[in-house]
Formats: sequence, structure tokens, C-alpha cells
Amino acid sequence: MVLTKNQQEQVMRQIERNQHSDIRVDLALTNRHKVQNLIVNENVLNPKGVAATYLAQWLFFNNGLYHNKTTIDMGCGSGIQGIVMAKYGAERVWCTDISDDAVKNTKANICQYGLEDKVNVVQGDLFENIDSDADLIVSNIPFFAVDPYPEHPISLAMLNDGTLVHGFLEGSKRHLKTGGSVVMVYYEMAGEVNNPSVQAPKHNYQVELKFRVDSQQDIQKGPISIYEMRPK
Repeated sequence: MVLTKNQQEQVMRQIERNQHSDIRVDLALTNRHKVQNLIVNENVLNPKGVAATYLAQWLFFNNGLYHNKTTIDMGCGSGIQGIVMAKYGAERVWCTDISDDAVKNTKANICQYGLEDKVNVVQGDLFENIDSDADLIVSNIPFFAVDPYPEHPISLAMLNDGTLVHGFLEGSKRHLKTGGSVVMVYYEMAGEVNNPSVQAPKHNYQVELKFRVDSQQDIQKGPISIYEMRPK
């Protein structure tokens, strides 16, 4: 697969932006509610100002989907989505990522926010180490349809040839409780290969667009969408 020139430029812009050492960031959910001092370690994507922030904000406002329920944050990265769900109503949260750096990062954040009693953090390929079904599965999987760049480890969180989304959608069906749903965020300029609105119907999901914003953030400009999917 080959990225367009605009997609290549976008990918490199995000890679360059994420050449950071261990940092801390504040993410605003509303004017009054923030996740403060979020730890973002080296080789973990900074969620501030990109699709992950919009997903965290959306989850804050839509906590009825997970209040007193079990959730999974798939591809947790820094852990921001799991943190929001644990802080604002979930009974139990599973955070998982294939990256050892991401798992260590999420564990550090869960500890600093005192959420150990609510959150399990595991390392694995998709659902391999998840020991529970869930009412809600949330994911911010790679958008751009090309293999990761070996010289840039951070690109593993940004690039996938299209196989991951299909494995995730099939695995989600096996781990959803009756009546449960999957929520995914997507950066539309990345194209159709990893777009849940295009790929989920192939796995017999009903897809509903829940939110769209024309982002003007320097790092990710253009439409960002949040989709909710339920097996038919």
C-alpha cells in the first residue's frame, strides 16, 4: 500500500511531534474538568490536541454508555481513554496494548490517579490477555494504511496495513456482552482501509456516526469522527 503525498506529510509531522522524552500534559475535557499531569513516556503517542483528545471528551459527556459497567480500552497508549472511563463511572476497565512502553505508561498513570482498584492493565495482541467480556469496547487504532517504519518505533501506533482493524472487529464481537457496543475514533484523511465506517459493515455491524469535528489543531487538521458500532 502507498500513502498519498498529503498522508505521508501528515504521518511524518506526527512522528516528528512525538520524538519526545518523558513528558506531562494536561488534557481539557471541559472548561472545568481536566486530566492533569498525564504522563506520556518516550515511544508513546502524545494524545493532546489529536483524535484521542476528542474521544476522551466524547467519553466524558457520554458516560451513560459505561456507568457501572465493564469496559475495554484497546490500544491504550498513555491510558487516557481508560482513565476517563474509570474516573467518570465505569465499574471495571481493562486497558491493553501490544507495546511494552504503552503498558508501562498506562500503569504509571493508573497509579498516579489512584485507579488501581478499578483498572486492569495487560500487555497483549488485541484481546489475547483480556479475561472478561465488556459492555463497551473503545479503540483508537492506527489510521494510516501502510506498514510501520522500523526506524520510527512510534509509528507502530500510527500505521497498519489494514489487518488490525479486521482482527479488532471480529475480536470485539466475541468480547461484547449482549447489548454492548464498540466506539472508535477515526481521522478521515487516512482513507478507507482502516476506517470503521467502511470496514465494520463487512463484519455485520450496524454503524452510527456519533460525532464529527473539523479539527483545526496543527498536528491533525481535517475531519475527525467517532463511530459507535453494534453487532446486528
